[in-house]
Amino acid sequence: MGLKNKFRRSLLEVELKSYVKEEVPEGELIDCYLGTNPYGFPKEVLEGVSLGDFDISKMPTPWHVALREKIAEYWGGLFSKDDVFVGAGSMGCLEDINKFAISEGSRALGYSPQFSEYITQVRVLGGIYEYVLLRKERRFEFVPEELISRVRDDTTLVYIDNPNNPTGQVIPLDVIEDIVKKALKHDVLVIVDEAYGDFMEPSNSALHLDYPNLIVVRSFSKGFGLANLRVGYSVVRGKDIKELYSKIYIPFRISTLAEVLAIRALEKGRKFLADVITRISEEKKKLVEYLESKGFLISRTSPTAPIFLLHKDGVNLYKYLLKRGILTTDGSDFLGLDSSSVRVRIPPKAEMFIEKLEASES
Repeated sequence: MGLKNKFRRSLLEVELKSYVKEEVPEGELIDCYLGTNPYGFPKEVLEGVSLGDFDISKMPTPWHVALREKIAEYWGGLFSKDDVFVGAGSMGCLEDINKFAISEGSRALGYSPQFSEYITQVRVLGGIYEYVLLRKERRFEFVPEELISRVRDDTTLVYIDNPNNPTGQVIPLDVIEDIVKKALKHDVLVIVDEAYGDFMEPSNSALHLDYPNLIVVRSFSKGFGLANLRVGYSVVRGKDIKELYSKIYIPFRISTLAEVLAIRALEKGRKFLADVITRISEEKKKLVEYLESKGFLISRTSPTAPIFLLHKDGVNLYKYLLKRGILTTDGSDFLGLDSSSVRVRIPPKAEMFIEKLEASES
């Protein structure tokens, strides 16, 4: 029968799809690849911190109470620390949710393109990922009615990333609430993945919504620039969902160093975040205007999100840009796209990107 046949059949059948590659092209390249913060992290979080202050032979605090309290405080008491679950980045939180939400035959509803790692994990667990396609003809605009009309009694959960990865477009909070309300009528869970949420107005966060079928996931990796620490969190208000989450939630999720620096980011990082958003808006505007003048198609996208989707008919855009010294994320790694599209994470200066393209034309 074979050893591997004793394990989950979906693992044998699923095709691994990830835009994170083991080998990344090297050379004099502008890095517009992974969705990290182009301006680093707030250096204030390291002030007065020494590795000698940490006994790495000891276990971290098991339930990260201090961080959970600080997260609740940061959000002005919209929820309590008891509503917060810490994870190894937002992806770690999504994996936790899938442990209780996805089993063989579960139906997850989303739209495409969106965060491909989550889609893969649903399929690995035997779930069925159904989606509404964002169309090039509409500049990949999210049309809420198309998703809402697909929510049915046999839907297990709806997955929404907001801002969307890879387009960088922001879905308004009232639209998110309409989706949550429709899902609640059918006893369907809604996950709002706000990994890039620090790049939209705090008032647009689904953390302002209180519904029993809603989980909001956020990360310290993007806005606060702490990607290497792998810290994320989920906020769950619903009693039934919280009970299920608690049963799969194991202690010691992150290191003491990661917890301390995440707390300091919440305490000291507001000005850094505001400055980053201003700089992103300025550089993104320049880059988008230049690319549109050259005949490229730009997805619907928020001016403050550091990512956007770039498209050119009939061109392997990933190879085209790589040849000109610009490393991006290949569209073929997203469901519903191919290599005529790429995700661009804006560089620190738009001129860096523009100069590479201009040089290739001279």
